[in-house]
Amino acid sequence: MNTFVSRMIRAAKLDSFLFEELINDSATQGQSVWVVAIYAMATGFGMFSRSGATIVNVCLVTTFLAWYIWAFTIYFAGTYLFRDTESQTDRKTIMRVMAFASAPGILRLLGVVPQTSVILFIATSLWIVAASVIGIKMAFKIPHTGKVVILCAGTWLLSFLVQSLLLVMFISAFGAS
Repeated sequence: MNTFVSRMIRAAKLDSFLFEELINDSATQGQSVWVVAIYAMATGFGMFSRSGATIVNVCLVTTFLAWYIWAFTIYFAGTYLFRDTESQTDRKTIMRVMAFASAPGILRLLGVVPQTSVILFIATSLWIVAASVIGIKMAFKIPHTGKVVILCAGTWLLSFLVQSLLLVMFISAFGAS
């Protein structure tokens, strides 16, 4: 457990050595699933706790889906757009990197404090994208940071739009209370 928490803290500190460790250690796959689960719960409770249990659950599910869409789109785009890299990165490696890059999102739990949700969402989103840039740059061995920023930010925007659409659809279907 201590290693797990330490890895989440190192990810939040944007520790490039952690991302190298994740790339080379497939045994961290289980931990990466837990990071995403904790991130999704923190987002649900922190951003929507005052809206009722249904909305919290909807947010939890849509956060998981949006995270997966983001990670998969990065894998797909990185694999096909950056073929010139020497990397032979597989999907599971990208999932591990993206999971731990989401660790700063755990701070969204602080959104339960009134008037902090929007600021926390923006700050943690930028932080998560920054962490993903570091991890993805290393995973794909892309020498130009600008390309990685465009890749990570562009795919994050896509996943954000999908999550927003899913939230609206689910809230419309299941109600707000």
